[in-house]
Amino acid sequence: MQMRFLVAASTIAIGSVSLAGTASAQSTGSVDVEEAIVVTGARGEAAVNGIKAPETTKAKAVLTQELVARQNPGKAIFDTINIIPGVNFTSTDPYGAGGGNLRIRGFDGARISATFDGVQVNDSGNYALYTNQQLDSELIEQVNVNFGATDVDSPTASAAGGTVNYRTRLPKEELGAAVNYSRGTFDYNRVFGVIDTGVFTPFGTRAFISASNTTYKQFRGPGELNKAQYNARIYQPLGGGSDFVSLAANYNVNRNNFYRRVGLNDMRTLLGTATIPAAAGITPAAPLDLGKLTDAQQDTVFNFNNDADCSLPSGTGGPGRQSDASSCSNFYNTAINPSNTGNIRFNSRVDLSDKLTATLDASYQYALANGGGTSVFAESDANRSVTGVYNRQGTRIGAGTALGVDINKDGDLNDLVRLYFPSNTNTHRLGATASLRYEMSPENTIRLAYTWDRAKHRQTGEASRLDPFGNPISVFGGRGDEASGVKDAAGNILQKRDRLSYAILHQVAGEYVGKYFDDALTVQLGVRAPFFRRNLTNNCYTIAGSSNDAYCTSESAAVVASKYPAYGAPYAARKVAYSAVLPSAGFVYKFADSMNVFGSFSQGFSAPRTDNLYGFDGVKIQPTTLVQPERTNSFDLGARYTSRVVQAQATGWYISYKNRIISSQVLLDDGSTLNLDRNVGRVRSYGFDGSVAIRPVDFFSIYAFGSYTNAELKDDVLSATGTVLSPTKGKFVAETPKWQVGGRVQVDYDPVSVGAQVKYVGDRFLTDINDVIAPSYTTVDLDARFNLGKVNDKGGIYFQLNVINLFDKFYIGNLSTQPAASNNPQVEIGSPRTVIGSVHFEF
Repeated sequence: MQMRFLVAASTIAIGSVSLAGTASAQSTGSVDVEEAIVVTGARGEAAVNGIKAPETTKAKAVLTQELVARQNPGKAIFDTINIIPGVNFTSTDPYGAGGGNLRIRGFDGARISATFDGVQVNDSGNYALYTNQQLDSELIEQVNVNFGATDVDSPTASAAGGTVNYRTRLPKEELGAAVNYSRGTFDYNRVFGVIDTGVFTPFGTRAFISASNTTYKQFRGPGELNKAQYNARIYQPLGGGSDFVSLAANYNVNRNNFYRRVGLNDMRTLLGTATIPAAAGITPAAPLDLGKLTDAQQDTVFNFNNDADCSLPSGTGGPGRQSDASSCSNFYNTAINPSNTGNIRFNSRVDLSDKLTATLDASYQYALANGGGTSVFAESDANRSVTGVYNRQGTRIGAGTALGVDINKDGDLNDLVRLYFPSNTNTHRLGATASLRYEMSPENTIRLAYTWDRAKHRQTGEASRLDPFGNPISVFGGRGDEASGVKDAAGNILQKRDRLSYAILHQVAGEYVGKYFDDALTVQLGVRAPFFRRNLTNNCYTIAGSSNDAYCTSESAAVVASKYPAYGAPYAARKVAYSAVLPSAGFVYKFADSMNVFGSFSQGFSAPRTDNLYGFDGVKIQPTTLVQPERTNSFDLGARYTSRVVQAQATGWYISYKNRIISSQVLLDDGSTLNLDRNVGRVRSYGFDGSVAIRPVDFFSIYAFGSYTNAELKDDVLSATGTVLSPTKGKFVAETPKWQVGGRVQVDYDPVSVGAQVKYVGDRFLTDINDVIAPSYTTVDLDARFNLGKVNDKGGIYFQLNVINLFDKFYIGNLSTQPAASNNPQVEIGSPRTVIGSVHFEF
């Protein structure tokens, strides 16, 4: 009887080959050179059923498709790496289409470079990581994590906290197909299908094409999540070695409603001041611990949701004033996140001689997305100061030519009309990384690499009509939709922003790998020099400190200057540049067949985000202090033990971090607030990551991991005059758990396989001054599989059951952090028990 083994991989696991032997790096060039880094000897033999320790100089974790497939189908790949020590991912919902937040060693997702087949997937403007737009899980060969370090050719402006890369599987060599259908709690329906052509030319060409469709309802509140994805890849080997060329494409469509976040102010209204004191009563010395909520209070918070229905008074029209100011502000169908994203990826490797190898990764990416939202406009500029009206309306409705516009077409200018007012972003991005590796001798290898990345980032905010029941006429507002767009008196569509950015990276890198003492010692030395440039054009007037809204108007420059003298004039081709030289070094020393020690040093860099540069114009409006790029020095020292029965790794680490950027909220004269970026100074982080996998017998495996993180802010946030704006000195980095512990157990006895994994996440702070605490939590997930046999001697049929949050624990998941409790930090509630059944056919 066949017995099979799977252990939840972590820092001890390395994936199967994708583009080259180890395939645990980002670009094709990094994969290629990693072959020279991996310690020789027992490599290839020391394994636990194909799961190996990644014998590289960096602290690294690799997970393979074998583990990915045991999670619920379609699950976000960033949720899967939650079982790696030092990583904490909080998913918005149990299925992943709602997104989530990633933290690695105290760094958030915007400070972690994420790549897909070597292609940068962080947003080019704000570096955000949209985890719900990633590749279907069935097509992911492996995912790897670099803790606090990058590969020498990482194509990134935001890798202060390390990297995550996942790679697409190769097309199969035989003709075949697979279909997976899943049905689960909250009306979850997902179907995935893929067809592999097998080798279809005399040259070994092979390809696959796939599609998936996912729909389900929110687990709390009204709303749905819909996702469709299409993928294709064609792969051409060159010769009989490792040379190849590959072309792949991905297109993803999401139409999601947001879950309602619960702010501290909401909780105070729901539960009373005896439970949630006024902000003045919440201090670092007497913090608010949300873990003390009773079961009944937790239920109250859980049931705080968006409104399921909406009726707009302006929709009826007629004489007098109809006001939408107090209507439909929390309607679920304007809290939406429509996105269309896609990419084309080219990868290649070619041996130019027996010593010289060239690689090239190139890509094109497309994105169109917004985050929904509404604002109320007064039809007459004279009513612009009425409570509830958009506080930056100004006199743009009349546009200097009229008193206003009859938006709802009822014959008067008396109404306050709610409009759909999203912030659209449309990105076209080109990138390429080329490298040459030269093997001077079997013991000495050098590589040179060049990276170019150019993102055209068009950001607009066109207003459009809502129907009488509050639904958007078009999910992308008035962008390209004359019928639904709302125009000012001059005939131009109302906008909140209108700007064009080019985010451009040129990077050169070099790397040396040497082996000494009969290959017992491997040394890696590298340096990368990124040069970033931001070309900024703002077609609207800059409002001091506002990086999102601007004053977009048809009024003349003279009129705006007389009415709003503090606003900065439109500008074109403003340039901001950053550069750095970032060295790295590492070693692996193998002192026994099953044991090695490793260590690494790496400098990281994160440039200020493009979006935030629009908070000033560099002419009339200057920042109080110019925000400096973030810099890190990351050190790792660890040991590994690998054998057929035990694989283990332990790592101690230290990160010195300066110029950390946070957003501080300030109050404007009109009563509104803005977020201003500031450098808070230094952060010192250190910790420990450990994991061990044991297979005492063939049918049983157990895996355990643990991590400790200490991340402390070393400075207060100061004003230009030295006044303390936020007392952050000595405080713990927000959203970062100090302790994480977990593991996985699996029993395999064909045809049945059962696994369970558990994770404990410690307390997290919601604020920079540590005056609000999100409590610790523990979740348990279960998976079971029953094999029904093979089809035509290949593939097979199996049924899989997944249960998420098995014991139905209430916990706080995503955190929307703020400087202090007075700034109303918000939370999202973790998903309850969720059951998914899947049937998989492969033939």
